[in-house]
Amino acid sequence: MNDDLLTVLIVDDELPIRQELRLFDWGNYAVEWVGEAENGEEALRFCRRHAPDIVITDITMPVMNGLELFRNLKKEFPHIQVILLTCHSDFAYAKEAVKLGAAEYLVKVTMEDSDLAQAIHRAKDGVYREKTLQRNETECHRWQTSEQLMTLTRQSADEGKLDAWLQASFQTTFPIQLAALHVETSKPGGLLVQHVCEEYLTSLERTRSFNWVPADSDSGICVLVFRMENGKLSGIQRELAEIIENLYQWIDRRLPFLSGAYRLFSVISESICRGAEFADRYRGVCEKPYLVFYDGEGRVFETPITGPASFEEQSANEITAMLHKSQWNRELLTAVIRGEFVQWALNSRIVPEELRTFIADWLRGWHREQAGQEASGWRVSGQILGAATINDLVEAIIYEIELTGRNKKCRREIADAKAFIEANLENPLTLNVVSREVGLSPHYLSRLFREETGVSFHDFVTGKRMEKATDLLQNSSLRVYEIAHLVGIPSYRYFSALFREWTGAAPTELR
Repeated sequence: MNDDLLTVLIVDDELPIRQELRLFDWGNYAVEWVGEAENGEEALRFCRRHAPDIVITDITMPVMNGLELFRNLKKEFPHIQVILLTCHSDFAYAKEAVKLGAAEYLVKVTMEDSDLAQAIHRAKDGVYREKTLQRNETECHRWQTSEQLMTLTRQSADEGKLDAWLQASFQTTFPIQLAALHVETSKPGGLLVQHVCEEYLTSLERTRSFNWVPADSDSGICVLVFRMENGKLSGIQRELAEIIENLYQWIDRRLPFLSGAYRLFSVISESICRGAEFADRYRGVCEKPYLVFYDGEGRVFETPITGPASFEEQSANEITAMLHKSQWNRELLTAVIRGEFVQWALNSRIVPEELRTFIADWLRGWHREQAGQEASGWRVSGQILGAATINDLVEAIIYEIELTGRNKKCRREIADAKAFIEANLENPLTLNVVSREVGLSPHYLSRLFREETGVSFHDFVTGKRMEKATDLLQNSSLRVYEIAHLVGIPSYRYFSALFREWTGAAPTELR
């Protein structure tokens, strides 16, 4: 099932009518047929399992008629829009349909495809309106809870007050456990990633033992409050690792056109048994642990975390001696950085900012010795000072070393990335996907791609997709939504908007 399409269920006791409706060109209206039922009771069971967006139902059916089905749906699934069908233009039926709030009332014997298309448009508007209202109500409550939470962590709240707040907000009391999901993104696509993560966490709240709230408006941190299940708090680390793994897959599926780098990791608190512990442990999970720099693949970090070491003179002397002994041989120096330097850094766990600053200073001296006065204009690379992990820092150092004294050529990894992109335009081409293919981290690939090619990763991927889409529009009879899928953008609306932005014309206009 395509996540971008709305879904429709057909309900009619006459097989020929179901067959005829099944053949309607649903895809042309961004709607997906997902099933059918012979009566209202069967349809209600289907809706309870799958919750379609639109139900098209006959009124006169055995077991449970269409109007009775409609009443049940309005109680249980207010967002579902209903289109009623009948064989008779009966005023009483029409009046009841209007009273219940039907999206449309159609007479089967006179119904044309254009009538059904118009009804679908009205139903879609209703679905979006209802979902927006529900989402707004939920989000308003969630932000109110977040504001209360921030207030409680900034002042000393008595245990009774915290207990009452937990009960009112999350239907739980102490003991609890906190976890923070950190969503680190780069533009473009950062807001999209954040939204998908929040949407995913919301979908899990119904079946998992936690509720979540945003830490604040712009940190990209979601705080999860885990409550006791079966009298115990357990398995949270494993559960978070599973959530993050599924989130990576979900983001790649939902945003296959995504080009901004992103990383997900979580920080877990110890169990909180009394109010006096709450504020400190809340702040602890919201802070980014320095271990993220040294464990670039890590996804779950538990507090308390021992602090990093400060860069003392002895450490500086050790690393300087290590690098100095091979600094005139680039090949040997590269091997030392990938081997001894990385091992030293992992063992020492120096404050990341201090380590990056030291490396920048060392590279300035190395450039001066290698190139004399020509190095006076050398500036510290943003890839050095902005390295998100030790592996990013290593790749940035080696790039600077390889770049000195030679004409700049496109790095093999970037050439491989470009070739992989052009060969896989129909597949998800996120930075995570491509970076795994070429052996670089997403953040490093993003920076390096722009420096090597002169365009951003996002613009390169999108440009290649628009080139292929243009060719298919001009030289094939494929429908627009089929072309969107073939260039890796299953969202018809997003594809159309992006195509117009790049070409100045809508896909249908170009054709």
